Order: sequence, then structure tokens, then C-alpha cells
Amino acid sequence: MGSTLLRPPQKLKFFWAGGKIEGGIVIHSPALSRTFAARYTLGCFLRYMKRLLYKTVGTCLNVLSLVAPKMAAYWASYLFSTPRKPNIRAKEASFLATARQVHRTIPQKLGPGATLPEGTPIQFVEYHWGDPNAPLVLLSYGWVYNAGRWRYFVQTFLEAGYRVIAYDPPGHGYAPKGQVTIPVNAAIVAAIIEANGPVEVLIGHSFGGASSVFALSQLPKKLHPKRMVVMASFSYGFNAFRTFGKALCLRPTLFWNLVRRFEARTGYPIEHFDCAVLSGQLEHVAALIVHSPDDEITPYYEATRYHAFWPGSRLLSPLEGGHHLGTASITRQILAFSTQGVWPAGAVLNERTLEASHELTWHFVGI
Repeated sequence: MGSTLLRPPQKLKFFWAGGKIEGGIVIHSPALSRTFAARYTLGCFLRYMKRLLYKTVGTCLNVLSLVAPKMAAYWASYLFSTPRKPNIRAKEASFLATARQVHRTIPQKLGPGATLPEGTPIQFVEYHWGDPNAPLVLLSYGWVYNAGRWRYFVQTFLEAGYRVIAYDPPGHGYAPKGQVTIPVNAAIVAAIIEANGPVEVLIGHSFGGASSVFALSQLPKKLHPKRMVVMASFSYGFNAFRTFGKALCLRPTLFWNLVRRFEARTGYPIEHFDCAVLSGQLEHVAALIVHSPDDEITPYYEATRYHAFWPGSRLLSPLEGGHHLGTASITRQILAFSTQGVWPAGAVLNERTLEASHELTWHFVGI
């Protein structure tokens, strides 16, 4: 029996009965099980309170939308694109102190007819390690993380002869407060590559993975990486809105006002942000897609969409790591691929790529 077979009520009962799950294997250790059960109970309670808070906020927005729909859409958009206050732990701060920090401001590039002023500034912080003349590795993390997330990656890259750049986008880590969306984060990735590239290896986790794929679609092929790792990333911008709307139980009218507001401000339709379809243009990039079926944040089918569209990509589906994918085993496999081009054992090759132009494609890939 593996951890994927136990749903929350079953897990709680199992823990209190003296069971423990370790590395996907069920063992029995009564001396340890009470601690695991207590932690699991507390986790369930906190998740319940979080869902209750979301629904309360959503109810307020729904009521507001009945009398002031534009104002409700504004606040929904603000909540959607504003990360919570950064939490930088001591070990992350210590790691980031070893880097050369560069504070940068770039203009945001918008589509035709965008309602945002052209050149709206984006402020972020870069972290540089290694010889400036060495091959470049760029690391892009997910929502509400900070660049300290990469502390187990950087040293291996340096020892392998690479230089490394990571960054904090607006509202994350040591960057100034601000709002961030896929086009904002993608603009940062593109700006870093343009200023320091070409890039040898690009690794993106969650929000950072989707943003990195989108950024490459805006860059010339000569600046694209040789190898890329996409970790636990959503594949279609609309799915992020859908998850947000579902969490807050937004009324359909308010939800679509939120989506249309995003389209108006960026100047692009939401369909423009289908990163899986865009990955179909990256057949020259060796791509490793890593996603756990147990991921409770980003559904596993997002990885299958990337894998289906990305020619020659390989999909690794570890039964551990959850959304963070921070286990030692997964980290070793990603680093082996990134530094040496060694594909992980068990990574499945895409041998039959879907064509985005096929009208039935959407019915087979989760849209």
C-alpha cells in the first residue's frame, strides 16, 4: 500500500493505529506514529481554516460584484497577482548572502491595446554566483518562494563549472513589493537571458516553470537553453485563474470579469498563455518534465500536457516530493540531467507529439 492510495480520512486513521508512510512504503512504528498523526491533524485543521478564509473573501467579492462589478474585479485581480508577505528563513538568508546581489528595473512589454501604461516598471533582485565567463544556469522558482529555494542546487553547478543566476520577482524574497503575473515573470526571465545569455541550463519550478516557457517563446532561438527542467508547473494560464476562482467560489460573472481584466491589461487573450502549446516550438531544447502524481497544488495532468506537446521531452513522475519536489533523490536526478545530460531512469520519452493545430487536440489534453 503506497501513500497515493490513502485519502485524508484513511491516512489519519492509519497514523493513529500505529502506521507510518516513508518514501511511499507503509511501515509500522507506534512510537513515532502519534507524532505523525498529531502533525497531520494540525495540517488538516490549518488547511480547513485556509479554505474557510478563501471562501469568506470570495463571498465578500461576490456580494460586491452585485453592486460594483468593476471594483470587485479590481480586488479579485489584486488578490490574484499579489503574493503574501515574504518569509525568508535564516538558512535561506545565509545562503543568499553568499551571492552578488543586483537590483534591477525593467519595463514591462505589453500587447496591442493594453490598458496598462507602456513601460510599466518591474523591480526585481538578481543573485549571481560563479565565474561571469562560465556557462550560465538560470533558476526560476514558484509562487511565494524565494531564491533560497535553490540552496541545494547552486554548489553542484559551481563545482561543475557553471555560473548561476537566480532572482526574486516583485513581492518575493528581497524584491520590492508588487504584483506579478506570467507576463511579468516571463519579462524578468527574458531580460536576464538577454543581458547575460545565452543560457546553457534553465530550471523553472511551478509558476517559474510556466513563466520560463512563455519567456522562451518571446526570445530568438539563439538565446534558448540546451537543457531545461520544468518542475510541477501549470501548463495553461487559464488553469491558474480557474484554480483561484474555485478556491474563492467566485460567481461566474465575477470570474470572467477577472479574466477579461487581465486580458485588457496585458493586451493578449488568455489563450496566448498556453505554455504547453508554446513548448511545441522548443524541439531543439532537451526538456525534462518533473511532476509528482501526488502534487496537491498543481494537478499532474498539467505535466502530461507539456509532455504531449513538447517534442522529445521526457516525463519523470516520482511518487514523492509533492509540489515542492525537494527530496534528495529528485534533486540528484535533476542535477545529473542539468550538468551532464543524463536522463533519469524511469523518465518517459515523448515519441508521438500532439500538433497544436489539430482541432480535436483540446479534448484530449485536459482543456
